[in-house]
Amino acid sequence: MNADNSGFREWLHTQQDRSDEIGAFAQKVLADPLFPEHGGRAIYDGYFETGFDDETRETYGRAYEEFENMPQMPQ
Repeated sequence: MNADNSGFREWLHTQQDRSDEIGAFAQKVLADPLFPEHGGRAIYDGYFETGFDDETRETYGRAYEEFENMPQMPQ
């Protein structure tokens, strides 16, 4: 599991080339100048709390879950 959840934005950068909803989601939010530069789950939850449709919030939930469950990279 990924114990350091501060790298969600960086993880999204690596997902942009995917040909699924996570890839499209990553492209969309990374293009937003208001998308948080860093932070944990609470920061991103707050960002997606308002101003987004249900589908985007659901995709965010799936993306963050995938991010949290990925194996931690050795340092």
